[in-house]
Amino acid sequence: MLVLGITNNDLAGACLVQDGTVLAAVSEERFSRVKDHKAWPEQSIDYVLKEAGVSLSDVDRVAYGWQAGFSAEKHLLLYVDRIAEEARLRPEALPHLRKRISDEIQNDREKRGEFDAFIEENGLRGKVVHVDHHESHGLGAFLCSPFDDSLVVTCDGRGDFQSLTVTHYFPGGEEVLQRETSIDSLGYFYGRITKLLGFRPNRHEGKITGLAANGDPDKLLPLMRRMIDVEENGAIRARCGDWYQPSYEGYSEELLAEIATHEPADVAAAAQRHVENLLTAVVARHIGRVTSGNVCLSGGVFANVKLNQRIFETAGVRNIYVLPPMGDGGLPLQTAVIVAHRETGERPRVPSMALGPDAAISEGRLEEVLQDYPELRYRRVGEDMQEVLLAALAADQVIGTYRGRMEFGPRALGRRSVIYGTADVTMNDWLNKRLNRTEFMPFAPITAEDLASDCYVGWEPEQPAALFMTLTYDCHEAFAKACPAVVHVDNTARPQIVRAQDDPFLHRLLMAWYDRSGQAALVNTSFNKHEEPIVGSHRDALDPLDDEVIDLLLVDDVYLVWKDSANSFMAAQAGQAAS
Repeated sequence: MLVLGITNNDLAGACLVQDGTVLAAVSEERFSRVKDHKAWPEQSIDYVLKEAGVSLSDVDRVAYGWQAGFSAEKHLLLYVDRIAEEARLRPEALPHLRKRISDEIQNDREKRGEFDAFIEENGLRGKVVHVDHHESHGLGAFLCSPFDDSLVVTCDGRGDFQSLTVTHYFPGGEEVLQRETSIDSLGYFYGRITKLLGFRPNRHEGKITGLAANGDPDKLLPLMRRMIDVEENGAIRARCGDWYQPSYEGYSEELLAEIATHEPADVAAAAQRHVENLLTAVVARHIGRVTSGNVCLSGGVFANVKLNQRIFETAGVRNIYVLPPMGDGGLPLQTAVIVAHRETGERPRVPSMALGPDAAISEGRLEEVLQDYPELRYRRVGEDMQEVLLAALAADQVIGTYRGRMEFGPRALGRRSVIYGTADVTMNDWLNKRLNRTEFMPFAPITAEDLASDCYVGWEPEQPAALFMTLTYDCHEAFAKACPAVVHVDNTARPQIVRAQDDPFLHRLLMAWYDRSGQAALVNTSFNKHEEPIVGSHRDALDPLDDEVIDLLLVDDVYLVWKDSANSFMAAQAGQAAS
């Protein structure tokens, strides 16, 4: 059984699953170099098919997780009750509800037409399976998780007329516990705050999460409750009107004037606290049904690592799994594993998120590529690679890693990362300037599993979310003192924990760095400039080196590349090697 998952809305991409194994997955932006590219994923489809050595005609099913349609069973009573409630309590808000439903119908028509045209052109009509958007997020996350029994929460801006679902998945069955309309959207709520603070909604929400730690949430919590809140029966309810609309547009003069009188950090803090309060209340309401205490989270809202920590700390929750490509960019993987599961009854095998193109390159090909970079030099390094990297880190070299298969999802997990020591707290300023970024959250730490319990309060080896940098932990005092560059002002960090079986080379480097420096982590930030996708091709990795954004490039754990005129460290290393 060969299943191709496709999305062409928001972050486009493709995934291929064969006989229950995820073979390949990639986002179109990594080829096109357009951040969050909302395009037809032609190059992504070509890549995943080529990786498996198959053609489009070999595909048995094509899975699609956008615009499965309005379902009478899922949506009709939900919307009838919601509109009746609004007509009774807030009739002035009815035009906003109608507009949201109209927009929902209109917005995806072009993208669905693009998909349908592809299916017709390639004779695939009988192979298409449409999967409900929030079921894609929810069941996809559950199937990829290590859990057999779990509460699954999805939350995003909107998709197939919903913005939140809560489902209990268990062996042999499922029970939907809560659904919310796209009118009552916490994704739109957080995105609207993002835009009010001068950032781009549906892209820069992470800046709001980082900024929030610097503010006082209590000053503006009443305003946030006027926008959207939780009812006594557990339902999420928006207050459509001058204070809120389920859209990234439409800001009243009254709201703009009110926001302008407050510090941005206080606005961010209130929004962050409010979304934490609402979603922990949702989880707390339903977790008692799940004896295991497991929770899976999926949908774009759960890119919020501080929120995920609060959910993890909710009474009754024992473990959480956040699908690493949690947003709509993960739909190809989510839908493909669902369709494969429905066809075969088997859970998918997802060995890691390293599902993209490989960094491997022959020495001859590298020399050929470097002809376009006259100032760059390379060295093939053997068994001494770890020692050279340790010396480079000790010499304050900023190292870009371009190694193995590229990660699928928004997080760089050591394969397409920038790494550096964690002792220099000023690096958050100067390295962000190098990368042309404006961030309020510090860089993330990457830590060997052997050291994690001494770094992060409450961390345990069986916690899968920590493998993918999808939640924050409070930090132990000794770690915060030794590694201040990766600890936020609220004493939290968002780590990636590296196990020896997952990445032996990186695990050995982290352990050796700890032995040498006393730092139980390295900085791990994604290898890209601001508003650019994470590097895709070898040239994408060489360009920042040539521009002196990084000092040293590690290619596939075999080669080191540097700019001759700008790197005295490597010049000295070359001299030592010659002697």
